[in-house]
Amino acid sequence: MSTLLDLVKAVATVGGVQFAAITYRAKSTNELARHTIILGASYLACVEKSRAQLAKARFGDPIKKQAQAELLASFQETLDKHAIGQKNSAYTKSEVYVDTVIPGVKINSNDNSLQLFGLSTAKVVLEPGVHKIVNSKPLTVVKNKLRSKLPIGKFREFALDYGVVDSARVNGKVLEF
Repeated sequence: MSTLLDLVKAVATVGGVQFAAITYRAKSTNELARHTIILGASYLACVEKSRAQLAKARFGDPIKKQAQAELLASFQETLDKHAIGQKNSAYTKSEVYVDTVIPGVKINSNDNSLQLFGLSTAKVVLEPGVHKIVNSKPLTVVKNKLRSKLPIGKFREFALDYGVVDSARVNGKVLEF
């Protein structure tokens, strides 16, 4: 039986970009899924690629055009603020992560949990969860759909709490929890 510390140590041994698989139960929906992720992926590189990809898109629908403009402005602000050591003003978790344990793993100051970050390349649902119905404004729905098709829409965060991680495979090492 492995511990979450074993998972963090396995992630730490991954030099650079590496694939990993994690069987994870989502807290909000109780969905159990096997995620294949890229450890060591750069969030800012995802923002840059997303901005470039979205800037090339052409939309006739006014709501899609507005969603595109707002997303592009947000991506640009993220890049500009990062260049001067600040965070995007719309970033809702700016004070949540107090420390980086290792690249790709941070501490959540709200509950002292470890958070694993990576770029999702595949997801296989093993047990479906219950997803709440959200009544978002049409512009928000369009922005979410656009974002989901961009590289930034694949960047994921996993809370490494006991009970949510069933197993992980990192760098050829299988960890069971």
